[in-house]
Amino acid sequence: MKSNHERGMLYNSLALFMTCINIIITFTVIYLLLDFFQLGVIIDHHEAISPLPYWIGHFTRTLYFSAITLLSVGYGDITPFGWSRGAAIVEASIGYILPAVITVQYMRLFPSTLRNKEDKPPKKRR
Repeated sequence: MKSNHERGMLYNSLALFMTCINIIITFTVIYLLLDFFQLGVIIDHHEAISPLPYWIGHFTRTLYFSAITLLSVGYGDITPFGWSRGAAIVEASIGYILPAVITVQYMRLFPSTLRNKEDKPPKKRR
């Protein structure tokens, strides 16, 4: 049987994964809408000829761009223009802040690691 600590770790790991997937998909939709309304296009500099329909290739390319932006990889093979640049800045900022938030959440699971040995009450002498 799993302890509360293990369940908490599993829950937080799953929550982190789902949060990242949600952010990536949300920004993918934002980039697609900006491109649809011609407010910001995302250009793939190394686009290959694909037998897939255009919309599938465009969706996967936008999903890829969103993931590498959130995870701060930034290969440089895809470039945003127009309002997509602003959306990319917001997504990258979230990608920078998210690890700090996650670290704080994990530290709440391990409160003993936050305390120094000096913070413990002194032992009583006999």
